[in-house]
Amino acid sequence: MILESDLIARVETYIRHPVFAGSDVVMEGVLDDLQSRAESRQISPETFSRLRDLILGSPHFRLN
Repeated sequence: MILESDLIARVETYIRHPVFAGSDVVMEGVLDDLQSRAESRQISPETFSRLRDLILGSPHFRLN
């Protein structure tokens, strides 16, 4: 099981890495995974909210 701190670090890395710039499909998958983890209580609602806001606030991501 991935620790919450590891998951946070991975998402932050994805958002800042140039290969993910414009990769909305990947980020939508990450959002879905985060939501599933929050619903199953693998991560806290606060962490989900923080990471969701970080993803949606990224200049590389445009939710269709």
